[in-house]
Amino acid sequence: MAHSPGRAHQSRAVTFGSAALLFAINAYVAKALFWVDFTARMESIEGSYISISRWAMDHWHDRAWFPLWYGGTPLVRVYQPGLHFTVAAVARLLAWSPEHAYHVLTALAYSLGPVALFWLCYRATWRRGFAFLAAVMYSLFSAILVMAPAVRHDVGGLLARRYQVLVHYGEGPHTAALALIPLVIWVLDRAVSTRRWFFVLAAPLGVAAVVLTNWPGALGLAMAVAAYALAMPDRIRRWLMLAGIGVVTYLIVLPWASPSVVRLVLRNAQQSTATPLNADRMISLGLIGIGLVAAHFGLKRLGVTPWLRFFLYFGAITGAVALPFAWFHLEILPQPNRFQLEFDMAAAVLVAFAATAVWNRLPPLWKVLTIAVLAVFCAVQLRRYGRYAKGMTQPLDITETIEYRMAKWFDRNMQGRRVFAPGNVSLWMNLFTDVPQVAGCCDQGIPTQEHRIAVYTIYTGQNAGARDAEISLIWLKAYGAAAIGVSGPASTEVFKPYWNPRKFDGVLPELWRSGDNAVYGIPRPSDSLAHVVKRSAIVVHAPENGLMIEPLLPLATALDNERAPFARFHWINQHEADIEATAGPGDVIFVQVTYDSGWHATENGVRLKVMPDALGMMAINPKHAGLSRIRLAYGADAESLWARRAQIGGLFLLALCAAGCRYVRRTAG
Repeated sequence: MAHSPGRAHQSRAVTFGSAALLFAINAYVAKALFWVDFTARMESIEGSYISISRWAMDHWHDRAWFPLWYGGTPLVRVYQPGLHFTVAAVARLLAWSPEHAYHVLTALAYSLGPVALFWLCYRATWRRGFAFLAAVMYSLFSAILVMAPAVRHDVGGLLARRYQVLVHYGEGPHTAALALIPLVIWVLDRAVSTRRWFFVLAAPLGVAAVVLTNWPGALGLAMAVAAYALAMPDRIRRWLMLAGIGVVTYLIVLPWASPSVVRLVLRNAQQSTATPLNADRMISLGLIGIGLVAAHFGLKRLGVTPWLRFFLYFGAITGAVALPFAWFHLEILPQPNRFQLEFDMAAAVLVAFAATAVWNRLPPLWKVLTIAVLAVFCAVQLRRYGRYAKGMTQPLDITETIEYRMAKWFDRNMQGRRVFAPGNVSLWMNLFTDVPQVAGCCDQGIPTQEHRIAVYTIYTGQNAGARDAEISLIWLKAYGAAAIGVSGPASTEVFKPYWNPRKFDGVLPELWRSGDNAVYGIPRPSDSLAHVVKRSAIVVHAPENGLMIEPLLPLATALDNERAPFARFHWINQHEADIEATAGPGDVIFVQVTYDSGWHATENGVRLKVMPDALGMMAINPKHAGLSRIRLAYGADAESLWARRAQIGGLFLLALCAAGCRYVRRTAG
């Protein structure tokens, strides 16, 4: 029976009002985040994310090479651009600071996440009350806190885990991806169910938006898509449609998720948490898959509806990853704690399913009492969440922090030379300066294992004994550091990563000190990033660990040579440099910039050979003995060119599919 226009209008108004109320509940929790520039949560990783946005704002038209972290790296390998470029664009458009734009956008993502979940549940079941309850539970309740005492202890009680993850840990990109996941699942369902051109067009773009925002969020979406593919009827047709959408999506995101980028992210994810995808973990993943298939046949036999099966499977997959880590510290995938939020999303819906099943059996009086109890619970919990969020979002005068003060000292005194900034200073420094670093952020984009070894050795000096400073200094010189910052146990710097913060006392000249924080100069004959050295000095065998510095010694000796041939390195812009050097027979020009196949060296239009060394930097073969004037430029390599062409092809294919679907529906109508 069709609804009258008045009833339809009323229904839309109730739906819109429910969504608005959900947004208001979450915006109330996150209200301080809409107005703050810097919070007292300096332990948050958000400083690095805002640094990327700030750099993008300042170099909007020159963003191919990111020169600030790990000796430089292609921007496509630093982090997915979705949130960071959006922050930069909003800040430029509205004349906001990048930190303010970041907090406004992440507060919006936090507030819209439950609204998106409400919409998915409502359109999946057409049960508005159930959808609203699911979104309220997601807003004000966290199942992981009930099930995992360690996580509950981390939060401090049954409080706002999602907000803690956003502000305390700085998971802005993941929060943004979480807000997109329910909408993307809904669009995917519409695309494969109706084949309407609008949804066919929107589905790959929605998946691409998640992939270009955050890798854990992309994996969370993959878990949701797997659950959807298994749960829904007519699976073969849906699987074919989903596979087609997946292919088009990958073509669209290929410049930012090329095979080399994916390999780098996978390698770094496994190394950062010591979670290799070995046989044991593959068996664990296989057992999860077998369990899902067995559960599917059982649930289908019991007549469980497809959407309930979807959320059961989604909760089972995310729970199988997140809960073993919370209970036993068992890592099935790298960084499994990151998927607690996806588990909370599924769990909230499952709790709502169970609650509505009970609700339908309650007598009227009990329904009234239940509504009253739920209203009181929500009011109390909202107040507790609000207080918790307010306490976590206390504003901060950033100029009083050691992160800011040391960064500004580097900026004033190092004249653009590369430095080794300590711990949290490294993560925040490039929000305030363009001073390049030996380290930086983020784990997923670390160029080589040798960079990781160098940083670990400098911080810990593990098993180095009396040679701690000596070994650290060799690594620092190899990677072109002109100064090193140190934070001691009494420092306000959050992480205090040095095991022996006094190891450079009396070894290096102290350039600046503030309390238990210091900057030491690293004496070098030349501040240039280019050096003329004998070919035999180039490191060709990577050290097995940070203490085995023998392969580095010829290079260190060459860099310390006060009579080394002339070499000058000058950045022209963010991706081009001029090198002048006087080389003799058997010499090469060692450049302390991260090697990538996109680097090209030319002299008078003649291409020179650029080679990687074992530390991840590069050497250039001069064309002749004597003075060379070389232009070093970063541009697209073969993989990048093919990725861009494939992206254009993917967009064309998407437009063609959408047009075809529209034509078929018109002719069928």
